[in-house]
Amino acid sequence: MSFNLEVEEGAKALYQFLLDELEHVKSNINLQTHSKFTDVQMIIDDVMGNSGKMLRPFLVVLSAHFGHYDASKIQKLAGAVEILHMATLVHDDIIDEAKLRRNMPSIQSKYGKDMAVYTGDYLLAKSINVLNDERFDPNNVKRLSQAISKICESELMQYQNRFRALSIKNYLKVISGKTAALFAVSLYVGSIESNCDEQLAKNLGRIGYELGMAFQIIDDLLDFDENNQKIGKSILSDFNNGYFTVPILFALKKEPVELSNYTRKELIDFVKRNSGLTSAKRLAMKYTKRAFARIDTLEDCEAKSVLKQFSKQLLDRDY
Repeated sequence: MSFNLEVEEGAKALYQFLLDELEHVKSNINLQTHSKFTDVQMIIDDVMGNSGKMLRPFLVVLSAHFGHYDASKIQKLAGAVEILHMATLVHDDIIDEAKLRRNMPSIQSKYGKDMAVYTGDYLLAKSINVLNDERFDPNNVKRLSQAISKICESELMQYQNRFRALSIKNYLKVISGKTAALFAVSLYVGSIESNCDEQLAKNLGRIGYELGMAFQIIDDLLDFDENNQKIGKSILSDFNNGYFTVPILFALKKEPVELSNYTRKELIDFVKRNSGLTSAKRLAMKYTKRAFARIDTLEDCEAKSVLKQFSKQLLDRDY
């Protein structure tokens, strides 16, 4: 996803401001993660060069515009969220032995697993250092810590069930922690740090949760699209790593079979034949509708307009 939203005329100035703020966030991250050791800095530069869409810091900065915006504080907070996210991705690629991250060599494939572990740890330490700021609400720092714990618990649950079919309920628990938790906390903490009331912040956090759930299900669907290069990984990479995503789980629910010897074509045919893709699309649509229903309850403002357009582009992907 590139940030090229078709926002309403009245919200164009805010949208451009948000894009400019993201550049400041990137600069902040570069400063906060800088290392005096050349070899370490080279790896960090690689991580930053492949930092992707900056979705989570965008949500932090956007949600802060529902309240009283403090640029220096919010830029720093958004940077901390992205550093946390980058650390989890580096570690995730080690576990999955991923060769690519967004169509570029992953840190572990380029520099080795040892250096990747150290890099992930380094980024986690840097994010804690950034959050050690007396301007931040300690409860928000705690919420970010809890979100990372949820990510780790979900990754552990997923890893422990490699080559096994989770129930749909447990799959939703996994993606709730793996993806939705950080989307939710990004919208929540940005608004709280901008002095929004608790009810608005909770509503924004719930919007983030619904967006995160739909976003991950759509990614799982795109993993089955042989013509799709949007997610920056090879076709059926999750299945090859032993992870049964929701299209497979729906298909297995309809026709329980042993999949270990299935070829790529056989697996895709099996999922299609048993309505796995159709059922997963319905599930993604359920969370999408929930997100937009909550957005519609927000008071009209420029930030609401941008959030709505952002959500449309985030979820309106070919799947």
